[in-house]
Amino acid sequence: MDGRCDKHQFEPMERICRSCGGEFCQDCLVYSHGHGKPPFCVSCALAAAGVRSSAQRAVVKPKREIRKALRADRKAVKAAAKGRTYDDGLDLADAAPVRLVEYEFTINDDGSVDHGAESRTS
Repeated sequence: MDGRCDKHQFEPMERICRSCGGEFCQDCLVYSHGHGKPPFCVSCALAAAGVRSSAQRAVVKPKREIRKALRADRKAVKAAAKGRTYDDGLDLADAAPVRLVEYEFTINDDGSVDHGAESRTS
């Protein structure tokens, strides 16, 4: 449990599987009940859907630990939504101010472009 995907060792872990408790990246997760519910890994999703009964992975953690980790994950998601943080962990209060630059130009009938003055707003 080092914060890396069980299948893609160079990818960071996104969430844990609700069935086996393994840590997986975004590419390995299936949100079969929407993003509000814990995801399945691909193997457990195939087994849960009845496509392949032998596809389910061996349980990595006991069910009690899986439920505890899912509860902690839900709390972290709610806290992130309240704090309005970006996915990369940056808080909006720490974000640099945005500088908008507007350009005025005209496209002529022959396809040429007349560039106007640059106006800056902040």
